[in-house]
Amino acid sequence: MKLEKPDTRDYFSFYGLEPTFEISNEELKTAFLEKSKVFHPDFYANDPQSHTIAVMASAYNNLAYKTLLSEISRASYLIDLLADISENRQLPQSFLMEMLELNETIDELNEDNRYEIEDKISAIRQETLSQIREKAIQKNWDELQLHLLEWKYLDRLKERLTD
Repeated sequence: MKLEKPDTRDYFSFYGLEPTFEISNEELKTAFLEKSKVFHPDFYANDPQSHTIAVMASAYNNLAYKTLLSEISRASYLIDLLADISENRQLPQSFLMEMLELNETIDELNEDNRYEIEDKISAIRQETLSQIREKAIQKNWDELQLHLLEWKYLDRLKERLTD
């Protein structure tokens, strides 16, 4: 059985989904599993050309699923796919100052303030995730990009806290 090369223009078209932030995880999982069955390399072991296509498509399927499953990576992917953002955006000074203060607090971390800092970072992450969802649904790419940058800062702080 000959295997045709799949549509790999973008992850959404690969799954037959509209490029939007609001996708159903169930629909995504179903599409992923269907593609997994179609492109499983073991089915094409006797045809080197089809096997090569299946290996590449299977890897693409895994990456597409992982990217679209996470709200953060999906939002980032949508910016890359749909937005025309050429300038580097700068985070608000107030956010940067708050991150600087949290970094300094982590530098002086002790058991008395550890949970307080974890709670503060968690609360800021929840608010940022809320903003990411809102801006992605609105297709407000500039604001979304800023909130994704904030998320990266918060991820680094969270990692520092667990180190």
